[in-house]
Amino acid sequence: MTAPHPPQEAAISVGAPHPVYGHAPWTLQVGGCGAPGKRIYFTPDFLDHRNHSAVFSDRLFAQEWAKYRWGVFEEYGHADDPLYPSYHRTDTRTHVPTGCSNVPVVGIPSSCDPYHQACHFHPQPLRNIKVTSSLLFLHHLPNVNQFCDETTHDSTAPTKHNALCGGRSAWQVMSQHNDFKHGPVGAGPVRNTQPLFNYIRPAAHRYVIVVEDTAVMNAQKRWDLLRKAVRRMLVYDIPPGEKVGVVIFDSTASTTLPLIQVPDALEDRQRLATVSLPRTPSQVIERSKCILCGLEKAVEMLEKDGGSAAGGVIFLISSGSPFPLSSYDLELLRDLVVPRHVQVVPVLYPMTVRSPTPTSGVEQLAKITGTQWYAVADEGIGYDSKVSMMVALMRALYSALRMFLPNADTLPLLVHQQEFPGGIGSVSQGQFVLDGTLGGEMRFSITYYDLGHVGNMIVLIDPLGQNVDTLNLQEEDGDVNMIFVTVKNAMPGRWRYKVENRADSHQSLYIHVVATPASNSSSLTSTPSISGGQYTNSPTAITLEAWTSETIVSSNTSITSGPVVIYGKVWSGRGPVVGAQVEAMVQRLGMNSTGSAFQPLVFTLHDNGACADITANDGVYSRYLPVLATGRYTVRVKATDHSGRAALVVQDPAALSPRLLSGHFVSSGRRGRAVPSDQEGPYCCGSRMPYTRTQDAGMIAREDIVGVVDVLEEMSPYPPSRVTDLRVIVNPAAMQVTLHWTAPGNQLDHGKASHYELVFGRNPLEVASGKGTRKTDVAVTEAASKHTEYSMKPWHHHGAIYYIVIRAVSHVGLPAPWSPMASFFVPSPATTTEINTRGSTQAGATGGSVGNLEAPRRELLSTRDLLAIVGAACGFLLIVLVLSVYYVVIVTRRRRRQQEKIPKSDSMSPPEPESETDSINKPTDKDLVMTETLKEPRPLSPVQSWPASKLLNEHERRRPIDGQSSGPVEGMHLPPDLGVPANPHPFLYHTMNGRYIEDNIPFDGGSLISTQPSDSMLVYRLDTGATETARPAASGVWNPHHVMHSPSQQQQQMVPPQDHHELHQQQIPQEHSATTLPHDRRRRNVTQV
Repeated sequence: MTAPHPPQEAAISVGAPHPVYGHAPWTLQVGGCGAPGKRIYFTPDFLDHRNHSAVFSDRLFAQEWAKYRWGVFEEYGHADDPLYPSYHRTDTRTHVPTGCSNVPVVGIPSSCDPYHQACHFHPQPLRNIKVTSSLLFLHHLPNVNQFCDETTHDSTAPTKHNALCGGRSAWQVMSQHNDFKHGPVGAGPVRNTQPLFNYIRPAAHRYVIVVEDTAVMNAQKRWDLLRKAVRRMLVYDIPPGEKVGVVIFDSTASTTLPLIQVPDALEDRQRLATVSLPRTPSQVIERSKCILCGLEKAVEMLEKDGGSAAGGVIFLISSGSPFPLSSYDLELLRDLVVPRHVQVVPVLYPMTVRSPTPTSGVEQLAKITGTQWYAVADEGIGYDSKVSMMVALMRALYSALRMFLPNADTLPLLVHQQEFPGGIGSVSQGQFVLDGTLGGEMRFSITYYDLGHVGNMIVLIDPLGQNVDTLNLQEEDGDVNMIFVTVKNAMPGRWRYKVENRADSHQSLYIHVVATPASNSSSLTSTPSISGGQYTNSPTAITLEAWTSETIVSSNTSITSGPVVIYGKVWSGRGPVVGAQVEAMVQRLGMNSTGSAFQPLVFTLHDNGACADITANDGVYSRYLPVLATGRYTVRVKATDHSGRAALVVQDPAALSPRLLSGHFVSSGRRGRAVPSDQEGPYCCGSRMPYTRTQDAGMIAREDIVGVVDVLEEMSPYPPSRVTDLRVIVNPAAMQVTLHWTAPGNQLDHGKASHYELVFGRNPLEVASGKGTRKTDVAVTEAASKHTEYSMKPWHHHGAIYYIVIRAVSHVGLPAPWSPMASFFVPSPATTTEINTRGSTQAGATGGSVGNLEAPRRELLSTRDLLAIVGAACGFLLIVLVLSVYYVVIVTRRRRRQQEKIPKSDSMSPPEPESETDSINKPTDKDLVMTETLKEPRPLSPVQSWPASKLLNEHERRRPIDGQSSGPVEGMHLPPDLGVPANPHPFLYHTMNGRYIEDNIPFDGGSLISTQPSDSMLVYRLDTGATETARPAASGVWNPHHVMHSPSQQQQQMVPPQDHHELHQQQIPQEHSATTLPHDRRRRNVTQV
């Protein structure tokens, strides 16, 4: 297939791996359905069949070529994609892999829950012999060689192709292309289908500058400014080695500079530029000029050099046609350049019309040959022309040149430009930023109308705050009215400058800063190759490339395909820059009714995958051109780091795996057999680029000029743009369905719409066309490009899959097209089965043809929900408080009743507040007598306890008279066993005779302390340490000589026989404790019987 003109850029780029997609081929697509792609990218490893001979590279390339050439999109799902998931739910309530095929595909999912969004599907080649479509889904199956048509296409599957092409099949979209205007290729006899590739070796570009030389250029200073702009292009802009020639024309045409190679030496280039144009223009009137003569001379010059004009570029500088060109004139121009494959870039200088309107002039050559065109408005005061005209012409010529220069990323980049009007202040100051990818050479230039307008002070301050010695670095070139300050190896960061401004009030000083990419060897990086080698990546600067989808705005669909979109691609090499702030400035040419320039319209471009942007995070920022009045407009785009939010997407090691398929599997190398890939990474393209690693982009600033856009007629209001990212979140517990989308505007994606309409139902074909249950009172809460959500509660439809679409309505009642369908499933209230129709394991996450596969987003609670939660929490705390008070009251009463049932004689008197040491050293009360009568002893209850004095009296009452037999007496109880058990308790009492008495009674300090110890009491200390050595008390050391013992008492210091007694090991509750234990020890007084 032969294109009508040579492409401005290559269709295929072979280079280093992509930071996300790795070696897998992918196509950059920025337009809608049917729009051709920008370029196909892959690596040399893809062409090396030795590494993957069974990967079916031919069909994989056919898939990418279909995207690039015919504007179709992939028909497979993407893991973790919020809009195009790997699995989706069907009406049969089963989950199937997302795709399009003529018969069901047999395969197995990867080791995961098939409802989960990260699942992959692995088809089995030997069991899918009958599968013949689609190349956009399963190109690697052995018999797949077709695209899906109307009979095999699944319009309800959540694929990117369905979302952007309105559910049409791939063949339906492709049949609209000129390649198939005579029907499908297979409709006629089979021809040779072997593709033919022509490798074009890069050669020196050939440029011819064609300049109008008539009386219109002789007014004011127009010719002088034109000569300076052309001189700058020849001396400073066109790289050495390229070929350039100059032709001038009035009523005839002549050559002033034959086609010659640009020399390397600056002096030689300056001498070349001096003879390129005459010093004074011709006096031939403008109406007598012959544009065709000038183009014919340029084509002749190109054909003499090499025998062919193909690939040549003509820069046509003219004031334009004095009257609209007839169709006959346009046909002559087309027949001159199109068959010879020559491209023409018109530059209208000067545009003298006060309020220019689109006309059928030489600017039509841009559309015919596939280029841009530029315009410079006439600005003059008396006999002078403003220096702004020269600056605008220089910018236009440089922007036009960059479209054709090879390796434009290595050329100087414009990072700053600023106008400082004269007559305001004596010193003009500003700042600019050099990011880390720049710094090879920075050139700071001042453009003036007259040299006297620039004072002696030119100050440059580097990022460290040091002044640069500009005096010895300054260069003056009066032939282009510029002063240069060149800094080698300029450090990155924020620079500042000050310039003495002496310009007149009607003139200005212009500051321009350009910088080349850093080229130090330390910045070189290496990327591994599949074949074992290394890709050496040269430093790649952050670049901005801006363009528009059309150069003409018209409601006539035969002239334009739809609303014009402005694009700004911010990349570093092949990696996108995400999070940048990209702004477009649209400036109307001419003057308003007051004689002043029109105010520019500035708006932000987005990389969010909504409205005009079809893929998020790919580094291509876009937005629709707003509705404009009839006229001609220049478009500029500026990119900054968005206050440090911009980041570079860098290489992910997982993306460098030998995965060369668009998902699913890689070949094992044996014919007819395939094995699952162990390293399945992201593949192009889905709703977003799934990058995983970034690095700070630093401070960046870039600018680019798009060209001129013509608005042919007064445009009627546009409707809002289409919602492209509708997804649904279901909350089954609350019976709530919440819609999420990015808001369009009132006109396209600008402003704020009036309201929304939505339609839902169970029939997908009817819902897609807007038929079903309709809701028309959905209020608008957010302006264009903002995230919006709307909840429907309660949802009364259960147990089935529902489809839903939405659209915005403008303030004048114009509705937008219906959005792609989203589907969701809400279970019946009694069921707990899964509700996701798109694959999430979390209940409620759903999607549709742009359905939701991401984990459900945490919902923002309404005021009513917050009040309900707070009220429930307060009620719960109140109930806990009431139960606690009730428990305390009941327990207190129960204990009081138990104490009242105990006789006073048996109850324990509360101990006096003396310390343990005081109770030991206190003299014995001699008046203490035993008043109890002899009676049958009553065992202690679990809640009773006796003090030591009472225990001693009870013992004296029950013991036999001294001197009698110590054996047991009938009717008498033996004293308790005080021996050491087999498993001693940690609490042991160390006695004087080395024996231990076990204490199994949970006690509090002082619970067994007697306030009146008897003479027969022995004092023992609780040893809580690891040794048996008695430790001194905290206050008052116990001395055994302080206690007088009778002989009979001394004889009874041995432990009684180990007979059990009713008083043995009675537990005493802690509630009866009156004192506390010290932190380092515990003591208690006991008696030795």
